[in-house]
Formats: sequence, structure tokens, C-alpha cells
Amino acid sequence: MSTFYRLAYATGFTPWERAGEAESGKLAELFDREEAERGGPGKALDLGCGSGRYAAELAIRGWAVTGVEFIPQAVTRARRRIEELGLSVPIVKADVTRLGPDQLGAGYDFFLDVGCYHGLDPAQRLSMAQGVTSLAASGATLLMLAFSLAALPRPFPRGSNRHELEGVFAGWAVTDVEPASTQGMPKPLSKAAPNWYRLRYAS
Repeated sequence: MSTFYRLAYATGFTPWERAGEAESGKLAELFDREEAERGGPGKALDLGCGSGRYAAELAIRGWAVTGVEFIPQAVTRARRRIEELGLSVPIVKADVTRLGPDQLGAGYDFFLDVGCYHGLDPAQRLSMAQGVTSLAASGATLLMLAFSLAALPRPFPRGSNRHELEGVFAGWAVTDVEPASTQGMPKPLSKAAPNWYRLRYAS
């Protein structure tokens, strides 16, 4: 996993969580769309779930959701959040680049990634994509928040774009790209130009 995320949680620098707060209205709309398309909540996996904010929100909406997180501090925070809210959400300590049905089951019809994939290196991205595909039900969707490709210097996440995503996620197609707000992010990230990407698994 990226050293950036280890350092971020160790120092409390987690701007993607603040970005999610700023985008809460937009995210609710995106969740509404997923539920409307399925006729209600389904089975979801929150990739790199951090402190569990989004996993909790999905669970409150009625999704059968599991969170995956590798950073110990984040796992602890997520489990504490879930417990305090009285929710039933497994928070699995696992590496998103080593996902498999033996650990998480399969048949997920919705995946959420708020700022995880776009901080990985090329080899890690490919491994994550393969793992997600191994867990996906036919017609599954993936909703991802990612900075624009190469919008920021290192050590910030290198970002992504539609072409890169479709090249890495074999069998998936980007169906929607919508700009996200940088409100609430630290000033250095104001040029990140993040987008919400929605991908669909065609198999």
C-alpha cells in the first residue's frame, strides 16, 4: 500500500474524508441512483474505508456493506464508529491490492472508493482491479472519487482519468464522469480537480 496513506493516518492528514463531508449532498444523490437502479440497497464493499464514514452511511441506508482497510489506525477508528452507531458492518483488515472471495465472499453489486485507488502505483492498481472483478456480480457498479491524472506533484496521489481506469479495469466501462468539489480540502489540493467516476462491469 502507498506510504502516503500510512503517513496520512499517522499524522491525521486525511483530506479525502473532509472532501466526502463537503460532497455529502452529491454522494447522497449518487447513492440514490444506485438504489433506484437496483430497486433498493444491495451488497456493497467500501474499498479503503478509512474511518468507516461511508460504510456507515451505506449501512444506515439499508445496504449489506463490508469495509476493507489496511491501515491499523483507520481500522480502529472505523470499528469504533460502527460500534458507536450500533451498526452491523464488518470492517476487514485487508490490502485492497490482495482482494479475493476466500476472504470477503463474492457477489458484490456495488463498490465504493473515495480516494483509495488513485494513490496506488500502476502495479497495485492492476492488482486492485483484478481483485474487485473477482468479487463482482454481473452488472456491478463501482463509484470512485479520484483526483485528475498528474494534477498534483508527489507525494500526493497521482490521480486517474477515464482512459486510465478503463485500461486497468478489464471488462469494466466508465458510464459517468462528474466533477467533485474541492471544498473542505487543504489549499494545496485545490488544483486536484477531482471527479466522481462510475464504472460498470459488463460480464
